Amino acid sequence: MQKKAKEKFPDEIERSASELMRARGKKSSFWRYAYTIGVGGWLFVLPVVGGAYLGHYLDGKMKGGISWTITFIIIGIATGIYNVWLFYFRRQG
Repeated sequence: MQKKAKEKFPDEIERSASELMRARGKKSSFWRYAYTIGVGGWLFVLPVVGGAYLGHYLDGKMKGGISWTITFIIIGIATGIYNVWLFYFRRQG
């Protein structure tokens, strides 16, 4: 049983190396960069704007100042940063 595993291991290494070489050989285009930046922007902006709208709605219902708006904008910024970090981390890994 160990012998089969030893024979299989070099094949897996060779397959991984060839996939890596193929990936490195692909040329990056303008559209790929535009897609990456665009998606990253939307992943950041949507939670911030959503938080601003939700906070504004709650401020209107509770007849307060702008405390809910500021709170949800900050939560949206934190969520947006996490989304962008997760998106780029997953693309690299």
